[in-house]
Amino acid sequence: MENGQPDAENSPLRATVVIRNPKGLHMRAALAVARVAGRFQSAVTIRKQDRAVNGKSGLMLMTLAALPGTELELEVTGDDAAAALPVLAEALAAPSADSLGSLVN
Repeated sequence: MENGQPDAENSPLRATVVIRNPKGLHMRAALAVARVAGRFQSAVTIRKQDRAVNGKSGLMLMTLAALPGTELELEVTGDDAAAALPVLAEALAAPSADSLGSLVN
């Protein structure tokens, strides 16, 4: 907070993402998304209804039990949030873990 105003750089950026993987956000996909999230310094939170988890934890992502068609709210906060948001949205919406090759490496 600066001069009583919220710091715009620390305001979270958000996107709604629909799971398109026919297997849902299963173990391999969740670990791949967490690996992509780990490339960024920003905090990554993913919500399903009233449940929020750390997007950098594959195990926590799996606890969302996100089936195909599930809407998730992606929230990214930090210095590289603007760069992270579209990459993470693409990773979450990927039709398979195999299609994340260029994002994971």
